[in-house]
Amino acid sequence: MTTINIDGIPVFEALVTDAETGMFRISLVDDPAVMSDFMAFDKKRRPQMYSVQDEEKRLVRGVVMRADFPIYRISPDMGEYYVIFKAATIRNMAEKYLAESRQNDVNQMHVPGSDVDGVQLVQWFIKGDGVTVEGFDDIADGSLFAEFHIVNDEVWNAVKDGTYKGFSLEGVFDMVPERDVEKVEAIEETTENFQSQNNIEMKKINSVKQLLVRLLAEFGNVSTDKGVLAWDGDEDLKAGDLVYVEDAEGNRTPAEDGEYVTADAKTIVVAEGKVAEIRDPEAEVAPEEEAVPEAEQRMGSVATDGGELVWEGEEDLKEGDEVFVESEGERTPAPDGEYKTEDGKTIVVVDGKVSEIRDPEAEVAPEETPAEEELRKQNANMARQIAEMKRELTALRQRSAAKPAHEEVVASRNLPKTGNRGLDNLARYFQK
Repeated sequence: MTTINIDGIPVFEALVTDAETGMFRISLVDDPAVMSDFMAFDKKRRPQMYSVQDEEKRLVRGVVMRADFPIYRISPDMGEYYVIFKAATIRNMAEKYLAESRQNDVNQMHVPGSDVDGVQLVQWFIKGDGVTVEGFDDIADGSLFAEFHIVNDEVWNAVKDGTYKGFSLEGVFDMVPERDVEKVEAIEETTENFQSQNNIEMKKINSVKQLLVRLLAEFGNVSTDKGVLAWDGDEDLKAGDLVYVEDAEGNRTPAEDGEYVTADAKTIVVAEGKVAEIRDPEAEVAPEEEAVPEAEQRMGSVATDGGELVWEGEEDLKEGDEVFVESEGERTPAPDGEYKTEDGKTIVVVDGKVSEIRDPEAEVAPEETPAEEELRKQNANMARQIAEMKRELTALRQRSAAKPAHEEVVASRNLPKTGNRGLDNLARYFQK
């Protein structure tokens, strides 16, 4: 007869046939599987096999061998195959194990020489014939269970913290091809049902995980004329960022291509779900920080691909400002057109005035809370005060170190005397 297969993989039955075969030891493992040359159980095909039965008494109970369940194996000699332990074989090896007084032969993780004391077998039973095991309803009748009393503190702590999750047997068994078609079909159907139910549970778990990721993630968002735009992270929105639209329930979908206008009049241009450009009518170009003659300190300037543009005042260039070009010391209104700065901004000039400033690095900040807005205003005010102090300090440094003697005398006569030499000197200093 042809060997029966499951998904193209042959199925064998494990047998105890003589004194050299059978179960020799139980191992405490982090995955309920035999991890040695004897058996290698596929962890994906194993349900929970282990539970703390009584924490106060330090009792743990679990499956030693599951009946009528295809266990995946692979070896250099046989390749891939499944092995099945039937109820009769499990009873035979359980009786032989006790007859050989191996009930307290326990090691850790199948490591040779890792035998442990203080792990004592207190129950050894087979499910079925009136014997039920709470919490293991999906385990077939004929399966072997064990309950151990653990007095070893180190082992007990490893059980409690989850290091050890189950039992795994060590043994040697004869393998014969499985011939019972009905048995394999029934096993295969049971396995498929279990895996199907397990897949449903995993989908539920994954859905919860995805929800948690969304809830814990940091997103930026801004209101526009087409709804709320959102993006990953809490940094300002900029060109190249992926953007989404959110519905009332917080569900996100990629933003459609088009222009989105914010409450502060910025225009966010979206193409293929990404920010292609942010247009800001209030965008400003800072004057280049370089020394200029005192007579020209009230003029701002910036280098462009069309020559240097200048404007009146020390404030940043903005929409509506008149701009000029200089030639041989004379200023004339800047010709209409587009002027690109060294940092990539584009200044559009119409009728000698700035009609638009395009900034590829323009950013849209997430909407501020009242507290954040107040803090920003305070910081801006402080920055203006510091700038004013710097200008005053620069002016002081440019003055002469001392005035002519006759001017100093006259100024001194006009100042009231306090009697404190330090205060009088300070008053004269500020009178300069």
